[in-house]
Amino acid sequence: MENSNSKSERLRKERDEAEHDKAIMQRLLNRAAAEIEQLADADCDEDSKDQALAAAKRFRRAATP
Repeated sequence: MENSNSKSERLRKERDEAEHDKAIMQRLLNRAAAEIEQLADADCDEDSKDQALAAAKRFRRAATP
């Protein structure tokens, strides 16, 4: 049976790992949004461009803490 200190340490470690994973996902979403915006500006018709920019906006909103 775990004592209180080791359980607290385990939970702290799990929290830190989750926060690290969250930060990585936020960076990936922001990078994806930037790439979508860049590609949409390159050579898309207006409807496709609007859809791509809306997706980029959703990605940025999801990446916001």
